[in-house]
Amino acid sequence: MKKYKLTTSDITSNYFHFTANYNLESIEKKGLIPKIVKHAKYIEKTKKVFFVEGLDNLLILFDCWINVYYYMPRIPFIYTIGANFLRQRWFPQIIADCYFGVLKKTKVHEKRAFKVFDKLLDESILLKLDLKEKIDFNYDDIDEIKSRKYKKRHLELMGYDKKYSSLENNDMDRWNLHCLSNHIISKENIELCYINDSTSLIDILKYAINNTKLDIEKMVPILFKYLKSRNYL
Repeated sequence: MKKYKLTTSDITSNYFHFTANYNLESIEKKGLIPKIVKHAKYIEKTKKVFFVEGLDNLLILFDCWINVYYYMPRIPFIYTIGANFLRQRWFPQIIADCYFGVLKKTKVHEKRAFKVFDKLLDESILLKLDLKEKIDFNYDDIDEIKSRKYKKRHLELMGYDKKYSSLENNDMDRWNLHCLSNHIISKENIELCYINDSTSLIDILKYAINNTKLDIEKMVPILFKYLKSRNYL
C-alpha cells in the first residue's frame, strides 16, 4: 500500500479513516468493505464506510468515541436492549436519565473507557481516502443515529455535542461522515498515513494535538482528560 506523509494542511482537509492494523492485509487486497460494526448493529440500517474530514475532526471523533465507551454497559445484551428502548415513546426516559446520571459521577467507567482507548490507539492505523463527493459520498446524506428518534439530550450525552454537531437536522457532521450505503472504497484510493517515519496512531494523535487550532480543553474535554491522564500534554 502507498504511504501518505501527513502535513499541517491535513489538520482541516482530506478524508481519513482509522481501523485495526490487522485489517491492513485485507484492505490491500479488497479495499475498504462497508459493514455495520457490532456496537452499531441496532442503530445503523445499512453498511457503510465511515470517515472524517481533517485531523481536527479526528480529535472530535475520538472525544465522542471515548464518551460512548464511558456510558456503554459492559454487557452487550444490556446495550442492545437500551439502544432499542431509548427510541420508544412508551419507555420512561427518567430511567435513562438516572442511568446516565449515575455513570457521570463514577470513575469506574471512565477508567474502563480510557483503557479501551489505549488499546485502540495501540492497535490501529490511519488511512487517507481519495474520495469524490457525489461519487463516493454526499455531504447532505442522513446520519442514521440522528434520525432514529433518540432524545436530543441523550444524543448530546453520547457525543453529539452542540459545539460541533447540529441536532436541528439529520445531516451528517464532518466528524462523522460516511460513504454511500454498500459502497466499497477501492484499494487504489487508500494510503497508509505516517508522521516522522511512524504509522503509530498514537504519534499521529500527538501530531494532531500539537498542530490543531482547536481549544481542545473546551472542544474535546473527554479527550483532553484522557491526554492529561496519559501525560500526552
